[in-house]
Amino acid sequence: MKNAESCVENIYDQARRYLQEDASCEKGMALLKEAADLGHLKAQYNWGVYLHQGVGTSQSYEEAYRYFELSASQGHPRANYMLGCYFAFGFLFPISAEYAAHYFQIAADAGVADAQYDYGVLLLHGKGVAQVEKEAVRYFKLAAEQGHADAQYNLGVCYYHGLGVPSSHEEAIRYLELAVKQKQPKAAGALEIAMMAIYKDGK
Repeated sequence: MKNAESCVENIYDQARRYLQEDASCEKGMALLKEAADLGHLKAQYNWGVYLHQGVGTSQSYEEAYRYFELSASQGHPRANYMLGCYFAFGFLFPISAEYAAHYFQIAADAGVADAQYDYGVLLLHGKGVAQVEKEAVRYFKLAAEQGHADAQYNLGVCYYHGLGVPSSHEEAIRYLELAVKQKQPKAAGALEIAMMAIYKDGK
C-alpha cells in the first residue's frame, strides 16, 4: 500500500515540476490527471481548478465539480470551498445558499480565508443559515487575520454600525485602514465616513 501511495506521490511531484515551468505543459497536465485518477487529493483539487478555468484543457464545470467532490471527500479544504462556490454562484446547479453555507463552513473551519469571509457574509445576512451577527464577526476576524481585504472591510463596517460587536469608531478605522492598504474598493469611502464620525465625537 505504501509503495502505491509513494508511486502516486511521485507522479504528482513530476506533474508539479512540469507545470511550475509551464502552466499548460501537456506532459504535466497528463501526469496531474493521472495522479488525480489514482486518488491523490491535491491532484484532484488542482485538476478540478484546470477544468473549472479551462486552462490547458476544455472547460467543464461538470468534470471540475466531480474532481472537487472527490478531493473534498478526502478532506481537502479548498476543494470544499469550491463546492460551496458552485452553489453560491450557480456554476452548475441552481443557486443554493444552504448548500453553499454547508461547504463554506467546512472550509472555513479548516482555515480557508475566502471561505471564512464568504461564510461570514451568509451569517451576517442570514442566508442559508440563521442570522448570527456575532458569529459572522468571528469568521470575518479569522479571515482578516490572514490578510483578507474584504473581511477587513466588513469588520470595519460591523464595528462602525455595531453589528455583532459593540460599536467602535476606533476599531472600525483600524480595520478599514488595513483594507485601504490592500486597495479594497469600498474601504476608502467607508474610512472617510468613520473618520468624520470620530471628528464629530471629538467635537
